[in-house]
Amino acid sequence: MDDRKKRIGELEHRKREQIVQLDALLIRLGEGVFGRMDDSHASGISELAVYRGYQSDIANSQASIQTAEEQILRSKELDQKIEAAEREESENVKELTITYSKLGKLLLAENSEQYAGFCAPYRDQNEALLTKVSSLGERLDELEKKEGGNVFTWIGKGAQSLVLRSFLTKAQENLEQLRRNVGECYSRDHQSSEQTGTGIEAVCAEIEGKRALSNALSSDIAALKEERRQINSSFSAEGGPVKHINTIRNHIANVQNDLKALYRRIGAECASIDIKDAAHGGAERKQALDSLLLPQDAEILEGASRIDKTIHDCEEEVKKLEASLAIDDERAKIEKFRKMIQEKREKITKAEQDIAEYEEGIRDSEAFIQKLQNLLS
Repeated sequence: MDDRKKRIGELEHRKREQIVQLDALLIRLGEGVFGRMDDSHASGISELAVYRGYQSDIANSQASIQTAEEQILRSKELDQKIEAAEREESENVKELTITYSKLGKLLLAENSEQYAGFCAPYRDQNEALLTKVSSLGERLDELEKKEGGNVFTWIGKGAQSLVLRSFLTKAQENLEQLRRNVGECYSRDHQSSEQTGTGIEAVCAEIEGKRALSNALSSDIAALKEERRQINSSFSAEGGPVKHINTIRNHIANVQNDLKALYRRIGAECASIDIKDAAHGGAERKQALDSLLLPQDAEILEGASRIDKTIHDCEEEVKKLEASLAIDDERAKIEKFRKMIQEKREKITKAEQDIAEYEEGIRDSEAFIQKLQNLLS
């Protein structure tokens, strides 16, 4: 490789590094200058409003992210509360069912006139089920007490036992369901008086407490689910909370890039770099910017000036090297064209010689023809 091309590559690499350093210094300078601006500079520096707009946009976007994250946490908290409340409600429903059965059993076993009218429609079914459960239980006990017999007897005994157990289980379930129905119906139609013991009134009071707890839990669950629904619906348009937050973060990144570009532009103007790209505000703008510079900015200004000169020196050297390479390329083209011209001229000379020989041949042939014609005449 030509050493000049290698040198150009080194200079371009150094230039890129210097540009990064220069941009960092100018951004730092511009950020400091904007941080010192107030309303007194608003007329001289129009970018102050843009700067404030960027800052406000970033602050509002960050607040939106914080709100969204808080809503996500709240949604998770609501999920946990709903799950806990549903578990408690489920347990309370199970306990309420057991208490209904307990009340129904007490009512159906009670012989006082106070409950006779209510229990009358259920008495026959209760007695029938009690009798059936008792009968099936006795038959099962008798079957299990039988001993002896061959293998076929044993198989038959097992099959009968299985059938009896199935019937017994079904009868017990029907009896339990009847007691639950009786207990639930009575507790809904009759308000309990003050608890005076552990009898029917006490069980009714217990049921009322569990039913009130169940209603309260249902109301709480509904309220929690509605709050969760409202939170989730607020994100539905954005496709979910995570996507919503990522969208805002991308927006913040874009605004921050615009803000850095603004910092660099003002920083470059303060450092008298890239003057051709600077805003034109006359002496008032220049004075306003100079008034915002502090003694501690001198180091940044000096570093920026030095790096800017290095960048320009690299560019000038690259231009010279590229010009040198271009000159060599043009000279090579000239030499190539000269060789091509020489080759064409040599071909022309050869062609002219051939033409002369052909013309001489023509003359010889014409003279010979004339000689032959003279003989004929």
